Amino acid sequence: MPAHFLVTETHDAAFLAGDLFRRVFGQPIPGYPSHFVCLHRADDGALRTAGYVHFSAFESVHLVGGFVVDREMYRGAARAHLEELRPSLTIGEHLMREAIRALPSSNAVFAFMGDRRSIEVNERVGYERTHLPNLFAFWRRDLPGDAKRALAERVMRVTPF
Repeated sequence: MPAHFLVTETHDAAFLAGDLFRRVFGQPIPGYPSHFVCLHRADDGALRTAGYVHFSAFESVHLVGGFVVDREMYRGAARAHLEELRPSLTIGEHLMREAIRALPSSNAVFAFMGDRRSIEVNERVGYERTHLPNLFAFWRRDLPGDAKRALAERVMRVTPF
């Protein structure tokens, strides 16, 4: 367990990650029900938001969006702190793994992605491409192929999320 990074669910995402979200997406954090932040604690005790992601429930799955990491953390955090994230390779990978682990039970988590870097990070987490463009799934339950396909098609109707 990393000593300098903490992934936690928050009910006041705007307070903890609003500036980061606005800087990257150009708008305020949406009012989705589940918000997770990755906080970094420097050696002097200062806390800084390293990343953010939100989730919402849809039928028997979760939908993920707003995934963002403060890239300045890679220059500002001590190398030893970043090494604590292993086996994850990045802050984003650590954030996504921990947030999914903390979600209530569901069949899958779906992500709608087009950014190459985001796809690389999330494939390392365990997301797989579906048969639909830009739609990825992190399967939390072993479902038959036809059930996976049907879920993906229902989720695609509510994109983007």
